[in-house]
Amino acid sequence: MSLASWSALAGCRRASNSGELGAPTGASTWDTRLEQLFDDRFTPSAVELTGRAPGDVLDQRRFSQRLGYANVILLVRVDQVWSRTLFGGQPQQRVEVTLGRALRGSLPRKTTPSQVLVLRGAEELPADAVGRVMLMFVAWAPGEIPAYHHHLMPADENVVELIEAMVRHARKEGKLDESDGRKKRRKRGADTGT
Repeated sequence: MSLASWSALAGCRRASNSGELGAPTGASTWDTRLEQLFDDRFTPSAVELTGRAPGDVLDQRRFSQRLGYANVILLVRVDQVWSRTLFGGQPQQRVEVTLGRALRGSLPRKTTPSQVLVLRGAEELPADAVGRVMLMFVAWAPGEIPAYHHHLMPADENVVELIEAMVRHARKEGKLDESDGRKKRRKRGADTGT
């Protein structure tokens, strides 16, 4: 798999009037227990899949949890990075990205490819990240602004291949919930005998 093929936009679901990325209709409410995984932050290095050092093991655990809990996993290209100081002197980093191919899940219909993400605290995305392809893990958060939380990390070729293989395997085994975090609706008359 070549990262050059990242640009095919994902299949779509619900219409978004503004084109901004947001939770689709019927998305499950945000689970605050996921705040450490979908922390609106950036990990500066790709996950070390074979490392056994304590830091590697923690990264591997968080990576596997993000895989399991993400509603959408996307390849994104970083187009621009800038910082802005907000009221009260609190700096915030913003990253303009182009949404690419979905490795898992799908985007709401009419989501525009160009999006601006807000990064919180800790590790800042370096200016030389412009032009690089990243992995973006997304968990829906309806009712919040924005209506999702995310995590960015470098899109290492081996990590992308692993995600694709795991998604294929989960689909084959019937274990992948393709509802993308939406509440399941019962069909009218199903299980009611009507």
